Amino acid sequence: MAPKRTSTSAAPAMTQAAIRKLVADSVAAALEAQAATMENTDNTNRNTGQSGTPVARKCSYKEFMSCQPFNFKGTEGAVGLIPWFERTESVFL
Repeated sequence: MAPKRTSTSAAPAMTQAAIRKLVADSVAAALEAQAATMENTDNTNRNTGQSGTPVARKCSYKEFMSCQPFNFKGTEGAVGLIPWFERTESVFL
């Protein structure tokens, strides 16, 4: 019969409340950093960010549908999905 395992860790276990607080603090810090990044980026006269990649702009459903995106019925499977993504992306470029 194999011996029972015993814990060799001397560190106390974290409580659920401590884990929730850690996650909430991390999310809040990430949101603040993102907001600061967005404020520091000047997108008024250009469509690219500091790295040269296109910056997404907010678009309503009505605006999206006015671009007449291609229909995808789902019968083509994953192989048909990739070209559909490419055609749909080309509408926005």
